[in-house]
Amino acid sequence: MPRYFRDRGELVGILRSLVDTLFGGAAADAGKPTWCEKTPFNLFAMDFLWELSPEATIVHIKRHPVAVLASHLAQSWAPSTVDGTLAYLVPVYQRWLAWKDAGGLAGRRYVEVRAEDLAADWPGQRRALFERLGVEDAVTASTFRADKLAHRDDQFDADARASAEKALSEIIPLMGYEKRAPFKA
Repeated sequence: MPRYFRDRGELVGILRSLVDTLFGGAAADAGKPTWCEKTPFNLFAMDFLWELSPEATIVHIKRHPVAVLASHLAQSWAPSTVDGTLAYLVPVYQRWLAWKDAGGLAGRRYVEVRAEDLAADWPGQRRALFERLGVEDAVTASTFRADKLAHRDDQFDADARASAEKALSEIIPLMGYEKRAPFKA
């Protein structure tokens, strides 16, 4: 950075302008007053994102960790075994929770919501979310469907489910869920 920019503020200013042009322009072209970007690993860059856009509110849509495990197993880019996926996911959760516990959210514009709640009552949850964001409610179709969130009910046999729940036993309640997965094996 010192080679190309006098200080970090100069670089952040350039990046802020780029983001405003790209995302703000797309929102304006669509007639929208605001925009959303939904990359899951942005959770690990929240300090930088708030530096880039201090007025931003980050909405963390979370999902039961066992359901996340099941979803990852179906992805070509993720490990293909329960143990391999757990070896990947557990440190991700631990890193997120350590940052959150260390006060990373103190005084920040941050909203956490469960995907399962959005799927169960989209109109009510949408209104509540928009109110928390200070955004006028807009009737929109939901992309959160309960049948899609839990559509892998039979993916795990009893041993794999027990292994997953054991590996995630400390993480599940810290993410705001009960220790037993929200769907049947």
